[in-house]
Amino acid sequence: MLIFRYLAKEVFTTLLALTSILLLIFMSNQFVQYLSRAANGQIPAMFILKLMALELPMFMGLLLPLGFYMALLLAYGRLYAESEMTVLHACGYGPPQLLKHSLVMASGVAAIVLVILLWVNPAIAIERVKLLRSSGIQVMIKTLVPGTFTATSGGKDVFYVENMNQHHDRAEGVFLARLNTKKGEPRWDVLWADEAYATHNAKTGAHDLVLLDGRAYQGQPGHADYQVASFKQYETRLPEPVSSPKAGDLRSANTADLWPLGPDDHAKAAELQWRFSIPLMVLVLTLVAVPLSRVNPRAGKYARLLPAIVLFIAYANFMFMARDAVASGKLPLWLAVICLHGSMILIAVGLMWRNRKKPS
Repeated sequence: MLIFRYLAKEVFTTLLALTSILLLIFMSNQFVQYLSRAANGQIPAMFILKLMALELPMFMGLLLPLGFYMALLLAYGRLYAESEMTVLHACGYGPPQLLKHSLVMASGVAAIVLVILLWVNPAIAIERVKLLRSSGIQVMIKTLVPGTFTATSGGKDVFYVENMNQHHDRAEGVFLARLNTKKGEPRWDVLWADEAYATHNAKTGAHDLVLLDGRAYQGQPGHADYQVASFKQYETRLPEPVSSPKAGDLRSANTADLWPLGPDDHAKAAELQWRFSIPLMVLVLTLVAVPLSRVNPRAGKYARLLPAIVLFIAYANFMFMARDAVASGKLPLWLAVICLHGSMILIAVGLMWRNRKKPS
């Protein structure tokens, strides 16, 4: 137990440092992208930190396998380079015990990644879409220019305001025209109000436009049978300039909704394969990292780092290829999992056999 605590301290200290550096790199890149979108008026600047906070768990789920893999290589490589592992082997702590304890640590990391992939990421994807939709509506309101017409939804919604207050949250002289289809023929619903303001509907989660003291017109262009009505207060849904999740996009789907799998549910199978493959990747990479970390003290702890990185890049690329193959129906789910992870397990077995036959 004392040796396990010592190894765990070495590994997780290195994991914390590596993951922090990787997160800083990826989050910085994402921050620059959001700043660019904010500068172009696509999202409000106040939403950048919220979006970054939502991105954090997603990056954690993807970077933890790499961070743990590199932590094993660096921590164990240092122990081999400084002959500490040789002393442990002389005291009866051999490769089987090292692999067992490494798999125990890997199981904890894999459990965290599994929770992130199965439950946290789908929930965050939904919240991110809601936030972007809300930000799109706020941008539309903030960028309305009094005295000019503004078209949204591909020209199906047209706005016009005469004046806006200094906070840009209340308008005067509001014109709203919305194109609908009735019995296969186009129909315009036109609203005119003296005042208007936007509000958030807590029940539906959508943003509504409240118009005060106005008139509503309904009818088809070229026909005289239109209807006119006056109102003191009228509430209508604001058009959403930022789209909702695409139909068939399963990244925001709950894991329970992906079951059961039908014979033609290739997209669901690919999403399930992805969500379970990344946690399994942590365990498989552990089998590779333990024998690969064994280095000659004269070579230094970084001797196996380059081939280890090449193996990880190949493994990660094959994961993307397997997901695409399953999604297109070219490869069954079970065969993709066996081929993808089985090949890496065979490499790990080969490395273990090599270490037994050829002492460092």
